[in-house]
Amino acid sequence: MEKPINIVASNGFFEKKKPEYAKSGNYLTRSIVALSPVGRNSSITRINEKLQAFENCSATDIEQRRDMLIALGKDVWRTSPIDVS
Repeated sequence: MEKPINIVASNGFFEKKKPEYAKSGNYLTRSIVALSPVGRNSSITRINEKLQAFENCSATDIEQRRDMLIALGKDVWRTSPIDVS
């Protein structure tokens, strides 16, 4: 979350932070509380297929988001071996 928004959200409970997450300029941060469909085959629509919004902030939710972001990172940065001989 951007610094000014984070200051407003402070260390409050998740319910207090939800509106602040929605104000973020970073889509991955906004997606914590809601996914926004944009068009038919836009980059946001495609990433939404791999994201999930969360209603709560339990330990299980945090672990699910962590695993989801790890999978997304692996997908985005996937590589394949190349023949250098």
